[in-house]
Amino acid sequence: MPGAFGDQLFHLASIARPIMSSRAWPAVALLVGAIPIAVGYLVGSSHHQVITALLLAPLFWSCICEDRLGRAIVVTGLVLGAHSAMAIALSANDPAGAASVLPGAGDYWDQTRHWVQTGDDPEYEWSTWLPRHLLLFPAAVACGLISLGLVAFARGVEQVDLMNFYVGRMAAQSDSPAVAILCGWHPWSILRGLAYAVLVFETASWALSRITGRPLSTPRRRATRWVLAVALAVADCLAKLYLAPVIRDQLFANLHPDAV
Repeated sequence: MPGAFGDQLFHLASIARPIMSSRAWPAVALLVGAIPIAVGYLVGSSHHQVITALLLAPLFWSCICEDRLGRAIVVTGLVLGAHSAMAIALSANDPAGAASVLPGAGDYWDQTRHWVQTGDDPEYEWSTWLPRHLLLFPAAVACGLISLGLVAFARGVEQVDLMNFYVGRMAAQSDSPAVAILCGWHPWSILRGLAYAVLVFETASWALSRITGRPLSTPRRRATRWVLAVALAVADCLAKLYLAPVIRDQLFANLHPDAV
């Protein structure tokens, strides 16, 4: 669909290229991650999640325009890292206030706390989570193709905040907050985030290239990204299958006696 629409879309996708070409882009990414949730907490609104996704998207798209997967992953990590640091700190120190601006976080915390304390949770049975993982992969492909990843970013921030609240509450109720944070942010969740960052990058790049008529990447790079995304998704499943009991034991052993 090259033409006026394609040119306009490419201009929109590349609007943040001056920022990502400057030395200040890491600082900008940190501010994008931290400011919306701070303001959301102060005014009691959960709209910070959508705002964070909307601000992250142009930074990510500018990397697509330059075919820079590594920088796209780093900028995403900085944005979500700053956002998560704020959310974890708020959850540890003001659980009621944090829960009010992190939708669904309280219920997720109750469910995951039960798993840490008892080891019992259907969500950690492979027969429950594997079908969901198999559906999530094509859903992420669709998000990349249809919305250039914007829907995936918004949904991703929501899911990240469920984890952040749980990690913040674990840190507040554990002997070592550092252990609670390191183990609470499960390794399989990090692998999943990397898998879908690569997948969204590739599918959004392909869609943008088709719409604008611009060759944004090479067949070899595209094939490599597909292999990497699949490998990371498989690693996510294997890590959850084999490491979940180990992580749960570490989290349980680290709890305050009165939290058990």
